[in-house]
Amino acid sequence: MTARHPFDRLARPYRWMEAISFGPLLHWCRTVHLPCLVECKHALVVGDGDGRFLAALLASNPTIRVQAIDISPKMTELAKQRTAFAADRVTFTIGDVLDIPLPAGGYDLIVTNFLLDCFPLDQLRTVIDRLAGVLDQNGRWLVGDFAKPTRPLTALIAKFGMAVMYFVFRCVARIPARHLVDPTELLQAHGLSRTAKASRLDGWLVSTVWQRCSSVS
Repeated sequence: MTARHPFDRLARPYRWMEAISFGPLLHWCRTVHLPCLVECKHALVVGDGDGRFLAALLASNPTIRVQAIDISPKMTELAKQRTAFAADRVTFTIGDVLDIPLPAGGYDLIVTNFLLDCFPLDQLRTVIDRLAGVLDQNGRWLVGDFAKPTRPLTALIAKFGMAVMYFVFRCVARIPARHLVDPTELLQAHGLSRTAKASRLDGWLVSTVWQRCSSVS
């Protein structure tokens, strides 16, 4: 029997928690760049949770094959149900990206939506180092996540909102992070440049595409 993980507690209610707090915006953040990823053939999707992004990726790209890694068995069950229409194109693995043996390289797409914000700096560096090691030379990396808003009022609201979210997720899901860490420098250290960016809520929600051998947008 697969061991339970604290994130299992959020598997069923997470979608509704997300809808109540941000409406459709988090899913927009995950999927806004799908049109520019249609040429990708081999993806590593980490921490997608209940599989809503994964289902959208598989539906928008009928040839892509995906290796999906998530720490929660319950979330993985939901993701399998949502992607049953393309079960032959996705392989699921349950484990922690910090130490699970990663599948062999050759990925032209890595996806970490609302994952990197779960780690403090030292662990975030480890996660990015490990994932960058299996990304193709010209591969893309999709990151949808929170960031510091550009306007003072929104920044004040975001500061309070993020404090509440980190408190809840530390208590319920036992994430190790206490505050948001910007991954930009860590990604750039691996030769990745930002090629696309979209944002909402004055920059509180940001979706970016990074790529090796590309100029910064």
